[in-house]
Amino acid sequence: MTTPPPDRDAEMLAELAEMDLSAARHVHAQLIAATVPADVADLSRAYQGASRSLRQTLAQKAKVVRDAADLAARTMRKTSPDWATGRGVLVRDMDVGDRLSEIQSAVDRVVHAEHPDDEEEREALGEFLDIGFDDWMLEPDFTTVDLDAQVLRACRSVGLSKDLATRWRDLPEPMLSWAVDDPGPPGATATAEAIPVPPVADTG
Repeated sequence: MTTPPPDRDAEMLAELAEMDLSAARHVHAQLIAATVPADVADLSRAYQGASRSLRQTLAQKAKVVRDAADLAARTMRKTSPDWATGRGVLVRDMDVGDRLSEIQSAVDRVVHAEHPDDEEEREALGEFLDIGFDDWMLEPDFTTVDLDAQVLRACRSVGLSKDLATRWRDLPEPMLSWAVDDPGPPGATATAEAIPVPPVADTG
């Protein structure tokens, strides 16, 4: 029996997770040693960011493993006698990443509607929600549960308004941060064409 070649994506994610862990440890050590309040605040935010990056990488690693197992199972079902005789039924669940993106986008509308002028509060809520999502993604019915129910569950977990959560589809999508920071001349709208493109050097 031949050994399957190593998965390059899995290798890179494993290396990235190690780097994320190293960065989190490095920042944590500085945070513990800090005594100036301003430094403590800055390092706390940096540690939260490093920790969040690590959690996201680990979640992506788990997704790669699940996707590989799902592909193997679907391949097995396709080649089974039941499949060949038409009795097999293949159900392709929505991708975990797609469902997570849907929930995050919906909850983001609620967060911005409830805290439109408090960026720090929005970031803090995002951190708490990410921790919860890491666990939710491992639930077997994560991609099949009603989306509205998941949005309501997420909002309740961080104390967001139930009223806003139940009508999240009617809430406006948050503006991108770069569009807010650089609105351009009066009446201008942010478009892809407005982004300057650096000139290409003539190499002859």
